[in-house]
Amino acid sequence: MIPIVAKNGGYRRTLTFGYVCLIYHATEVFCGRNFSYRNDPLGKTVGQMIGAARSARQNIVEGSSRAGTSKETELRLYDVAKGSLEELAGDFEAFLAGRSVVPWAASDPLAMRLKALKLEPYGGDLGENARHDFVQYLMEMRKRFGDFLEAGDPDVAANSILVAIDRACALLSRQIAAVGEEFRDAGGFTERLSAARLEKRDEQIIAEGVPKCPECGKPMRKMVAKKGRNAGNAFWSCTGYPNCKGTRSF
Repeated sequence: MIPIVAKNGGYRRTLTFGYVCLIYHATEVFCGRNFSYRNDPLGKTVGQMIGAARSARQNIVEGSSRAGTSKETELRLYDVAKGSLEELAGDFEAFLAGRSVVPWAASDPLAMRLKALKLEPYGGDLGENARHDFVQYLMEMRKRFGDFLEAGDPDVAANSILVAIDRACALLSRQIAAVGEEFRDAGGFTERLSAARLEKRDEQIIAEGVPKCPECGKPMRKMVAKKGRNAGNAFWSCTGYPNCKGTRSF
């Protein structure tokens, strides 16, 4: 049976979502420690940074939830999430530049140590205990990455979050490419809905006594030959014609 609604909602099991959650909470901690009324009197910087981190997180949630009925919406929301991460990276880069600090090079020893830390994929429940299990998992991952992402040294924290953002963006790019390939190969909700309806129609026709095509198994329809030596004679023709040219004697 052709599924009408595709798989959706498995975002908790993706490394992308794990990294984005770490980035979101690290950004909250960073802003709480490094911005105040003196250097951000209107709260715009803090609002923009936390808002961008939240946007990345929530658009992944919504994109995954909408995957079952709209691949186009899923792709668009993942792209928005990636854009939000890149916006956030700009804020951390500007923070470092304002302190006359050059962001880590890829070969910096601290960057290498951070990249060596492994983010474990979430393997817990996706049912009624999903929230409980996922937050418990996230707390463990925050401890693992805490010396970097939530470091007391603002330069270390900002650089570490930038490394995590680069990793999350790379994962999102791969995820977007995979969803695009899936859409190209299998189509979207409209195509599945049409295919499911045709499948049901074929089942109804076959149940009424119409034979199946010997070539592809589709139901057949009665036709009358218009020319040749069998002109005027009835025969069964595959409903998949012209892709399938299977016939049966009537």
